[in-house]
Amino acid sequence: MKQRLKKKLLKKAQAAGQMQLAQPVELTDAAKLFALECWRIKKLLPGLSDNKKYLVLTSSVDKLFEALENSGIEIEDPEGLPFRDGMTLDVALFADTPQLSEGTKVVTETLAPTIYVKNKLVQPARVIVSVGTGRE
Repeated sequence: MKQRLKKKLLKKAQAAGQMQLAQPVELTDAAKLFALECWRIKKLLPGLSDNKKYLVLTSSVDKLFEALENSGIEIEDPEGLPFRDGMTLDVALFADTPQLSEGTKVVTETLAPTIYVKNKLVQPARVIVSVGTGRE
């Protein structure tokens, strides 16, 4: 009798454990979307600097980013960084750029940032990399 009860309790515990495993995947997807949209809003803010409500909106976005960080969600924007082979980035385009010296590679535009949830990569940045040709 005790053996059957133990098996039954074990099955319930395993079922509960499986349900708990399903939730982080959904949370990760929601967190990724939320982080991406917050990043997009932040990128648009400089274009609104003439608006009277710019400072209020900037303050709200800063609070959103703080809440994300406190929840273990990090957003990294590699725009402006030198590009090196082997970086964990999704390169949408390598664009030849005569203004850069030959062989120089720089991330010139971020289409979507890198997102980490609890220090785990959930989305690599999608970027455009300029490659210097040195010929203006």
